Amino acid sequence: MSTRVFALDTRNRELAERLQARPDLAAEFHRRYEMSWIHHENALDGLVITPEELVQALEHQVVGDASFMNLVAGVRAHRQALERVRAEAGKRSRVGLPLLEDLYRILSSADVPRRRETWRQEMPLHRTYTHELAQPDRIEEELGKVIKGLASVEFRELHPIHQAAKAHWSFMRVFPFSDHNGRIARLLQSLFLLRAGYPLAIIHATDRQRYHDALRHPSAVLRSLLFDALGNSLESSFRWLDLLAGTGRRAV
Repeated sequence: MSTRVFALDTRNRELAERLQARPDLAAEFHRRYEMSWIHHENALDGLVITPEELVQALEHQVVGDASFMNLVAGVRAHRQALERVRAEAGKRSRVGLPLLEDLYRILSSADVPRRRETWRQEMPLHRTYTHELAQPDRIEEELGKVIKGLASVEFRELHPIHQAAKAHWSFMRVFPFSDHNGRIARLLQSLFLLRAGYPLAIIHATDRQRYHDALRHPSAVLRSLLFDALGNSLESSFRWLDLLAGTGRRAV
């Protein structure tokens, strides 16, 4: 086991122990953590959502401003997709096409106008993600290879962080759906982290360009970014807990 993996495993255990010791803080911690994750997830795809908008979307049933409804629907669908991944993480079953299609269906339920097609039909000329994509007529074949790879003995023997990065990177090389591929890839990444007891990896908005660049390189580059994101997420978690306990300074 590498030194970096050992260090992250150790800090993750320490975080779990601290949360277990302070159940009075855990609910508020998880609330803040999830909101931060959703905020940065959207920022990676170019959509900036303020903390006030997130609270309105996730914690208020009635939204008065009609112009805000599309954003609210998108945020709520994103959290529903995350809950689907959390449920799947608890089953420890193999990742298959039904899960991926479910995530696409949930995320696209908020799209206006609603897309008719599921699979990507063309090679987009103007797009957020600039790495190489599978040709449309190869999508189902290549996605089948990805799913088969996730079930292989070689993949199952990897450390969960390596699994998460590999699954994310492999899915993005196919880019199978007509939309929401980045979010689905990062949800797939989250599945392997959650199964291992890790928190969601918050890839910070300031790393947006680094993230997109990483997808154009071998999977080890994305894995390095994931290590950094998890390390930063864990250290931020300790700062947030200090803040909630009244013993630390507000984290930036």
